[in-house]
Amino acid sequence: MTEMTINKLPSKTWYWLKVNETKLPWDFEHTTELPEENISVGQEETARFSITGEGEYSSKKINIHAAKGETTTVFMDYAPTGKLAVYTNLTLEEDAHIRLIQLQHSAEDSLVYNAIQGTCEKNAQIELVQIYMGKGDIYSDTTIALNGDRSGFKSDIGYIGQHTHVIDMNEVVNHFGKHTESEINVAGALRDGAKKIFRGTIDFKTGAADSVGNEQETVLMLGDDVENKTIPVILCSEENVVGNHGATIGELDEDTMFYFASRGIDKEQAENILDRLGVPASVVINALYKQIIYRNGIPFSLVLPSAPVARDEMTDAEFNAMMQTGLNAAKADRSRGASEVFADLRRGL
Repeated sequence: MTEMTINKLPSKTWYWLKVNETKLPWDFEHTTELPEENISVGQEETARFSITGEGEYSSKKINIHAAKGETTTVFMDYAPTGKLAVYTNLTLEEDAHIRLIQLQHSAEDSLVYNAIQGTCEKNAQIELVQIYMGKGDIYSDTTIALNGDRSGFKSDIGYIGQHTHVIDMNEVVNHFGKHTESEINVAGALRDGAKKIFRGTIDFKTGAADSVGNEQETVLMLGDDVENKTIPVILCSEENVVGNHGATIGELDEDTMFYFASRGIDKEQAENILDRLGVPASVVINALYKQIIYRNGIPFSLVLPSAPVARDEMTDAEFNAMMQTGLNAAKADRSRGASEVFADLRRGL
């Protein structure tokens, strides 16, 4: 048994944080090499892959080439039961566009190492969507080179960490060309002792003038036993660039819990709902605030449940009016049988 060194930070930070790189044990000797895939896309083509792996250890290489002006969408579905390594290489010529969508829903005790390398020439664009919802460990390592002027990369990642499993992510975008753009968005929830690391590096190389890079992460922590590490990094060797990064990390706050309570939903139910949806609490409360501003008030009614009024709390006129209403309903045959009414009461209706 040997190990792979993966998810390296281009610029190392404090060693005690244990985020500079990851050592992943791997049995190369007994790894099954799955057939390599080579794709040269045509205009508006769509490719699909469903990868389950073979044996305890398996690996697969996928090479996708988009010639000048070509566009493609590639779907990858990971559902391994063992340990699977997938190496994807994206090569985009001028004006090419690749949209890569990856869905991971692996079994308990499984492991996926998902490595992506991409290069973009002039005006080329990569869109990456990754959804991690499985029960196994996930290691994701993406490196993109924006070589050509006005090339771009956009990444959207969503995850749910649960059952004590590990989500270890690393994204590096190297800006070489002028007027290049990158955007990294990560959002997810952690529960049941899950552990997550996200490293996001935007590196403006010499010559990448007038380039822009943004990264944002939102994490919802559902429990005291989860562990989150967020490492946003911006490196710069060029003066005229714009780089931004931010992170929102928190639990279900009192405002969000008040909203759910007004809907008859307790804390555990609220956590389960947001967890299943993969929606951070900050998104919910921000939407609520926007609706308050838009409606100039709370966007739902705040009322006490009505209770029956006793006879001694009613005036004679109110009592007579109530009785007259009942009499009129009976004359019009709008009444219900006693057995039906009591059956509803027993059901709590």
